[in-house]
Amino acid sequence: MVTAAFEGSRVTCFAYGQTGSGKTFTMMGPGQGDLESMIRTPGMYLLAGQDIFTIITDPSFTGFSLRLSFYEIYCGKLFDLLNKR
Repeated sequence: MVTAAFEGSRVTCFAYGQTGSGKTFTMMGPGQGDLESMIRTPGMYLLAGQDIFTIITDPSFTGFSLRLSFYEIYCGKLFDLLNKR
C-alpha cells in the first residue's frame, strides 16, 4: 500500500470485524509499555510509518506532499480521530 501511494494511487486501510477480533492489535501492535514486543511484533501503523520515512528520503520525492486521515465508525457515527470531531 505504501509503495502504491508513492506511485500516485490513493490507498485506504480498512479494519472491520467483530469486537475482540484483533483489529486494534493488528493496527497498533501489542500495546504501550512493552518495547520488546513492539519491536518483535509491530503494528501496521509502525510498519507503514517506517516504509513512508524510508521511501520519502529518495531524492525523486522532493516536494512530495503527504496527507493522512484517521477515522472511526462506531455505532453508525463517524469520528475524525485527528481533529476531535
